[in-house]
Amino acid sequence: MIAAEEPLSHVAYVYDGTPEGLLTAVFQAYANHEDPEDIARESSFQPRLGQSVRTIESDAKLAERVKRGLVRTTGKAGFNAVLHAALSDDAQAGTIVYRFIRYAMRADARRAAIGEIAHPAVAPLVALDRSIMNERHYLQQFLRFERLEGNVWFARCSPKASVVPLLMGWFSARFNDVPFMIYDEAHRIAGIYDGSGWQLVQADEVNLPEKAADEQMMQQAWKRFYDAVSVDARYHPELRRQFMPKRFWKHMPEMDERGDTSTGAYSLNTPSRSKAGIKLSSAAPPSCQK
Repeated sequence: MIAAEEPLSHVAYVYDGTPEGLLTAVFQAYANHEDPEDIARESSFQPRLGQSVRTIESDAKLAERVKRGLVRTTGKAGFNAVLHAALSDDAQAGTIVYRFIRYAMRADARRAAIGEIAHPAVAPLVALDRSIMNERHYLQQFLRFERLEGNVWFARCSPKASVVPLLMGWFSARFNDVPFMIYDEAHRIAGIYDGSGWQLVQADEVNLPEKAADEQMMQQAWKRFYDAVSVDARYHPELRRQFMPKRFWKHMPEMDERGDTSTGAYSLNTPSRSKAGIKLSSAAPPSCQK
């Protein structure tokens, strides 16, 4: 009979950076009877001196079990906060999520755990949740689509967190009669909607069709409208940067100060040089499943 492995007391868990991977790491911590000091993405992990490391393979079934347990004990609000925090770029996001789950699972009033914003295990999660939802709200306002040949719509963004999964349901409910793609070039994630359902694809680059014939005219018309409704006497650049952060400007036609939207801030015809690239055909958009 093989003796069970002794739990490690000075250990870190490393996962693949996905919410499923993080929830799998939480499950394994309970299964191994361990209390990891850190749960971190493999891409950004820096081990402490003398720390043991466990690499956790993402398992959708185990992640689903953790999800069901969270919904049962903390309600949807608790699980949604965990999901949002898992999408953060914060290096401590994994550990913050894990500490909250440990607290929520053993708290007496479990469903109220997410409301205890002064508790040291809850406050960091609430802060991450708020920052992710703020980023989502920004992109709902500032994301700009352009029409490509074949009536496919495309938008590019560079958010501070991986919020495309939170945007797809919102945009597909409003643009449910046309195929579109939202590409996050910072996290290399594409959300693709084909008119009936959507999916997420990891891609280093995208290779797109040409712009539709009237897209150039529409971008110029939008820029003229934006300039026409402005009030010179109330021009306040500092306030504009506060409400419309400058990091979003490179993907917004109305903020192209050169006045030429034909080139914009990026090229739509850059050939893919990566095996993980996506080719979006103008004749037949990719099939998707929600």
